[in-house]
Amino acid sequence: MTTAKKNWLNNLIFYFFSLFLFSSTFSIALSQISLGLALIFFLALIILTKKNFFEPELKYFYWAVGIYLCWNVIAALAGGTPLKSLLMLKEEWLFLIIPITLHLMRQRFYRSGLMMMLSAAMILVSIYAIVQHYTGWHWFRSWAPPMASDQTYYASGGFHHYLTFGNYFALAATFLLAFALLQKEKLIKNFNLLFLSAAILGLVSVVFSYSRMAIAALPLPVLIIAYLRGRKWLLSAIVLVLIVAATALVGMSELSFKFTDGLLKDISKSNQSSRLFIWDKTFELIKDKPLFGVGHGNFETAYAQLLDSSKGETINRPHAHNDVIDKAAVTGIPGAIVYLFIWVVLFWYLHRGWHNSQLSRSKRIYCAAAAVGSIAFFMTSLTEATFSDEEVRQLLMFVWAVGLYPLAGDKAALKLPTQETS
Repeated sequence: MTTAKKNWLNNLIFYFFSLFLFSSTFSIALSQISLGLALIFFLALIILTKKNFFEPELKYFYWAVGIYLCWNVIAALAGGTPLKSLLMLKEEWLFLIIPITLHLMRQRFYRSGLMMMLSAAMILVSIYAIVQHYTGWHWFRSWAPPMASDQTYYASGGFHHYLTFGNYFALAATFLLAFALLQKEKLIKNFNLLFLSAAILGLVSVVFSYSRMAIAALPLPVLIIAYLRGRKWLLSAIVLVLIVAATALVGMSELSFKFTDGLLKDISKSNQSSRLFIWDKTFELIKDKPLFGVGHGNFETAYAQLLDSSKGETINRPHAHNDVIDKAAVTGIPGAIVYLFIWVVLFWYLHRGWHNSQLSRSKRIYCAAAAVGSIAFFMTSLTEATFSDEEVRQLLMFVWAVGLYPLAGDKAALKLPTQETS
């Protein structure tokens, strides 16, 4: 294959993948169409170059994903509706975002372009969400977002639901915040101001979404970033987080309700919409089918059978509102274990990457940023099935790949890490 044809294919992959990343901030349809086109050209590149794009340095991560996928197939076949459950596994194609991202991250132009594209989209959609919060303007939709008690609106951007918006932007904002603040040069140097602006606007948008768990997930990543910067930063960050939290709770009545009376209501087992009620019912499903679960696509039907109409239990649920519990219910306890195993392997790689002095700081920052964003995602998944939410999941796959990139294709990168004191 000639160099010109290879460059042509690489550019097409980059253009469509950039469109995917940009549109992922507001449109699931456009983003997945773009991703599909990028994937087609990526597969063409693989076929024509006959190159293995699965880096051996990441073999443990690939093995973890492979085990996860195999168990999902086994659980689907063992369930009562094998064909239906297998078809529901189509969302797992999002794992293919990882090798595409790793391939593009190797070239500096593509690497910078992807980060800038995500940041630019974050800025635009965040500004739109802030306006939406005060006006209720919902572009391309015939209805306004839910109105809060103080006459503001639950910001949802271009997404259908404010929870999806909050979870997506919590992941994106913390990821970009870490990437911006961990740079050694001045914070406003070069494109770092773009990353920092996107992160700050994204954080504001999350607060304006009134998505409680997404908001609750923000302080820890911020404090981790400050810790990685140094002790002085950590102390300042603690003070800043306390001031911002107090100001938001006092100045925003809807937010105050969410973290007081609303929280008490949501942890009451007598409330059908509370997470404790949902988890209690889900544990019954797990006890009934602990090995293979109820199968993909069957949670809602199985959950409905546990509701006691004589007690007024009528609200059905499509998932368990917790990723780990949901995996246990759908694919059995082994399914939940292999899902957690992916996370363990991922953080093992990211930890080694950040602490490996053989990598340049510019590369190590990718590992740290991905770890920070992933922590925010995992926290939101404690009360939502975020991993099953395609809008948020596809960004997570990109973030994972960005963090794994410094370790790909560099055998020296996986030697025992050398701790840094700086």
